[in-house]
Amino acid sequence: MTSEHIWDWLQTKGKVFKVISDPERGIIEVINEKGEILIRKTNLSKRHVETIEKNFLYHLAKRLNGRQQAKSTENRDIFDPMVT
Repeated sequence: MTSEHIWDWLQTKGKVFKVISDPERGIIEVINEKGEILIRKTNLSKRHVETIEKNFLYHLAKRLNGRQQAKSTENRDIFDPMVT
């Protein structure tokens, strides 16, 4: 059983980045529409990944496994979920 989560991160100009997080392996990746890895964080603790996921879902993302879209905020372009 995998602990990997996949998220859609909608950008302001219509682009969609894919975010893959895995708390068990301590990894978060951001992948652009071309399949290129833009950001890869490794060696994170399970707690760090879970905190980033929580903030990411709340502020920015729509989880691909059926959860409803997160609440919107006025500062969507300022928040960086990769900073803990």
